[in-house]
Amino acid sequence: MFVEANKIVIRIFDSFSLKDKRSVIKSIITKTHNKFNVSISEVEDYDLLNKATLGISVVSNSNKLNQQIFDNIIRFIEENYEVEIISIENYY
Repeated sequence: MFVEANKIVIRIFDSFSLKDKRSVIKSIITKTHNKFNVSISEVEDYDLLNKATLGISVVSNSNKLNQQIFDNIIRFIEENYEVEIISIENYY
């Protein structure tokens, strides 16, 4: 069993209130969880309007598969939302 945890910091464009931010974050969390079957949650920066930190964990039977899933998640977020990924931290 291999576990990979990642912390992603994103900048949300066109977010002018916490309500706007929560709408985007909730959509990212729900769709990512449903599509990739991973654990995902907002873990920091709760009160900032344009910035969010998401924690994502992936469990599988190989490190290579974990990395492929995570790469697909990053691509999915970038292609479907008006956000910029600022940083990614990996925890193995």
